[in-house]
Amino acid sequence: MAKRVSALVIKGNKVLMVKLKTQDKYMPRATWVFPFLELDEDKSPRREIISLIQKFGIEFNLTGKVFKYYPSENPKLLYFLYVMEHLNGEPEVLSFFQSYKWVPISDITSYSTSFMDNNVSRFLEEKSKEYNQN
Repeated sequence: MAKRVSALVIKGNKVLMVKLKTQDKYMPRATWVFPFLELDEDKSPRREIISLIQKFGIEFNLTGKVFKYYPSENPKLLYFLYVMEHLNGEPEVLSFFQSYKWVPISDITSYSTSFMDNNVSRFLEEKSKEYNQN
């Protein structure tokens, strides 16, 4: 079974999205996604995603929130999604992805969300409400 680890990097009321350089072999409809990498069997999802985001050159804090699910577009792909709080810096993603942008949480559904499960969607809705109340 294929495994993927991804980061949900939150900056205020926005999340980091990256544009793929090539078509995703596991989810061909996806173009803008959360930063991710394929996970080898013997690798730690937490360690690998921390390493990837550190390579982007941004400062972040792991929140401790992790989602583990099978995306609707490909139920044979096990997804680990780590929630991170952005602290400082703009990501240097070009060696991994085509480009990036900070997307308002309220606009996230205008992107292909076949890589997200319902728990992630609900979490983002709550984050958006929480941000708007402050």
